[in-house]
Amino acid sequence: MSRPSPAALPDFHALFDATPSPYLVLAADFSIVSVNQAYLQATGTSREDILGRNMFQVFPDNPEDPAASGVGNLRASLLRVLRNKKADTMAIQKYDIPVSGPDGIRFEEHYWSPTNTPVLDSAGEVVNIIHRVEDVTDFVRARDRSASLESRIDDQALEIEMANRRLREANDDLEKRVAARTEAQRRTEEDLRESGKRFRLMADSIPQIVWIVDDSGRAVYFNKQWSAYTGVNLDTILPEEVSGNFVHPGDHAITMQAWELAQRGGQVFSIEHRIRSASGEYRWFLVRAEPYRDPNSGKISLWFGTSTDVHDRKLAEAALKRSEERYRSLFESIDEGFCIIKMLFDEDGHPFDYRFCETNPSFEQQTGLLDAVGKTMRELAPENEAHWYEIYGRVAMTGESIRFESEAKALRRWYDVFASRIDEESGPKVALLFKDITNQKRLTETLRRSEHAAIEAARQADAERHRLDAVLQAAPVGIVVSDADGAILLVNAAHKHIWGAQHPYAKNTDQFREWKGWWADHSERHDRPLKAREWATARILAGEENPRDTVTIESFETPPVRRTVLITGAPVKDGQGKIAGAVVAQMDISDRIRAEDALRQADRRKDEFLAMLAHELRNPLAPIAAAADLLGLCRLDEARLRQTSDIIARQVRHMTELIDDLLDVSRVTRGLVKLSKAKLDAKRILSDAVEQVRPLIEARRHRLAVHTPPDTAFVLGDVKRLVQAIANLLNNAAKYTPEGGDIVLSMEVDGSHIKIVVSDNGVGMTQELQSRAFELFAQATRTSDRSQGGLGIGLALVRSLVELHGGSITVHSDGIGKGSRFVVCLPHLDESAASLDDNPGTVALQSPGKSLKVMVVDDNVDAARMLAMFIEALGHQVLVEHHPRRAIERSRIETPDICLLDIGLPDMDGNELARRLRSQPETAQAILIAVTGYGQEQDRDAALNAGFDHHFAKPVDNAKLTVLLAGVNKK
Repeated sequence: MSRPSPAALPDFHALFDATPSPYLVLAADFSIVSVNQAYLQATGTSREDILGRNMFQVFPDNPEDPAASGVGNLRASLLRVLRNKKADTMAIQKYDIPVSGPDGIRFEEHYWSPTNTPVLDSAGEVVNIIHRVEDVTDFVRARDRSASLESRIDDQALEIEMANRRLREANDDLEKRVAARTEAQRRTEEDLRESGKRFRLMADSIPQIVWIVDDSGRAVYFNKQWSAYTGVNLDTILPEEVSGNFVHPGDHAITMQAWELAQRGGQVFSIEHRIRSASGEYRWFLVRAEPYRDPNSGKISLWFGTSTDVHDRKLAEAALKRSEERYRSLFESIDEGFCIIKMLFDEDGHPFDYRFCETNPSFEQQTGLLDAVGKTMRELAPENEAHWYEIYGRVAMTGESIRFESEAKALRRWYDVFASRIDEESGPKVALLFKDITNQKRLTETLRRSEHAAIEAARQADAERHRLDAVLQAAPVGIVVSDADGAILLVNAAHKHIWGAQHPYAKNTDQFREWKGWWADHSERHDRPLKAREWATARILAGEENPRDTVTIESFETPPVRRTVLITGAPVKDGQGKIAGAVVAQMDISDRIRAEDALRQADRRKDEFLAMLAHELRNPLAPIAAAADLLGLCRLDEARLRQTSDIIARQVRHMTELIDDLLDVSRVTRGLVKLSKAKLDAKRILSDAVEQVRPLIEARRHRLAVHTPPDTAFVLGDVKRLVQAIANLLNNAAKYTPEGGDIVLSMEVDGSHIKIVVSDNGVGMTQELQSRAFELFAQATRTSDRSQGGLGIGLALVRSLVELHGGSITVHSDGIGKGSRFVVCLPHLDESAASLDDNPGTVALQSPGKSLKVMVVDDNVDAARMLAMFIEALGHQVLVEHHPRRAIERSRIETPDICLLDIGLPDMDGNELARRLRSQPETAQAILIAVTGYGQEQDRDAALNAGFDHHFAKPVDNAKLTVLLAGVNKK
């Protein structure tokens, strides 16, 4: 490039002194050779005080700061420059500056961003070091203040702010110093050339592009940074040519407009535009030029300018702006109230009020306070309690955050509050995040008054809710935040648990096709896969306000897991109401869906059981009612009377068996059955079971085949219960096999077990019924060919009894109409084992003797009358009473030998009546017999403890009662 004539060159000393950035030139021994005005102003020193002195004598470490490291870090950087002969940029340094005052020298805290650049001679040796610094104290303090409020803002944003501030300060300083006039006319041509060399050497060492143009804008000088960046050395060239060749086409017009405006007004030229590099890439530069006026004429003769690369800052500012917009939208969409307050203290330092500085949209809804910004709390609510000021004042003074719940009586509300301090340049402030929990408090108070246990549960739940609300990641509901394109910005831990930690992060709604889901809302689309545009996020971004979907999803785990999820969401809108993103919540309701299915199944089984119970109880009631009507005719011969009596007795026995089955399964499933175990011959068990079921088998004309091994096989068990279990299996086979069918009962010894098999060629079972055949109340769909069915408790009772004996039971069927096969396995007992049979012998029937005086007490008149008629038929005298107190009075007069007492009596139950009869001398020795519908083991124990001698469950077994009365009569 052609060089201007010496007469056209400016005074480079003046230009160096006018440079807006602080510069210091050091010799190789770190003595100060030259310094510009910006450096003197930044450090508060004078040129006379520092020139020729050692850098570290002028600026020592702060002796009052034991952690000061500025001198050491700067010395290390300068040594690296001498050693490597390359520029060295240091991190931000804390380097305090000595300042003279009325009390002597004090050190003022400062932070600097230094760059040390070597100046090499023709032999490549370092002759000088250019030390360039920027005072970033304000920005470091701002960064520290921002850290307490915006922890998510990247440190890069702060660096960008500092860079912007440095540039603004540099530009401002440059504007102030433009008034410096050139002294080129007072210097010799040699001095000008020498100054030019030094200027070029310094300019080439600066990382910025430095350039000079004349009053018309034609290029005079560009330092080597220009050619290093663009790959071109410029000749004298006009501004429009520079802009047209190197400036981005989109920035060319505004660049030329700004240049023409600066030329016409003689003002500072300043613009940001993109410049093409040698590789063809465009980067953003901050371009600024100061006019240099001739000292004599006052006309502009030169323009001194710099072009600073701000590309990274521009990108970071754009990213920061987008991030701030997203966080602002999310912040304004939360339903909690938020505000920033400034505490007000009295002369003694006690907090007495606070002023609202900032509020969010939910503030008014949460507090009821309108237009609060700029006003104090006492202005808005004069009766506000003092403890609020004390709490917030303590946070402001100590910096300790606090979370608490308290009542604001002045606002008639309860609040859950999180308070934390914000350090700002104007003083500390307090940030409040709060939520109106008045309704929750009122509900909690109501529950507390009604039940202590309920309030404790509510308190724990409320405490848990607070813990969960503390951070988004702890939320029990999966949360997904997306931008306007559908790109996933944020997910919490619950979302990762639902979908798997390796789930893909969609960049737009089209990529939702990678997520697998099926509709699960029991509508016409149930089980249909979701399309990419049908997911809640896509529909919200398309304008749907509050979707609520039930979906079955497949996670990205290995192996994948299917879950049923309730999905809800809402849009995130910007200040203009435009959708800027979406927030979606997902709740795993798989357990609830399974529980609802199980509840429906249980409810169905309950209904089936109640219907079956009603059917089974009505069946015997019909012949009993008919027999009662027949007896009422009073025209029956003896044969017909006996036949009618047999019908009633048979149907009563059937009803009794139904009730006994219910009681048995209740006792067995609750572990209340006590087994009387003995060494038993398994073949005897089969024989007794067949004997019990034979009448039903013969009535339905079944063919029964029994196969047993020739040798005796022993088991250890309760003969009554084992016979009951096998008989129940045979009874089921007889019921569910069409008439004339085949039933096979077989037994074999299989090592340590005895296997008993009951098979038939009956109606069979579905696979679904086989899986739950042994559950309580489990039955297949009833049809007319199953009219012999029971209550669905038999197989459950069989399994419980078999398992009580250490055995197991299984079932298999090839399907409907293909029969069933039940296999019972019991432990095989060694034949050498001693017999454990301790069953008592049977009581022999006694012939009638003398007549007894028997009192019957029952509030059921018919039951008492029928029992009295039966006892009278046995030849005894019977007294009948229906009220316990009259029974006590009559017993003192009649002194009965035996008292049969109902337990469920009015005013006084049978157990209390028994204790009264035992306590009076007239009936202390009488035999007391409980006759009751309460027939469980604990009922029997309660009766015996009350003083009863015997316990009979209704309906009374008349044969056993006859034997008992005969035995008493004999005595």
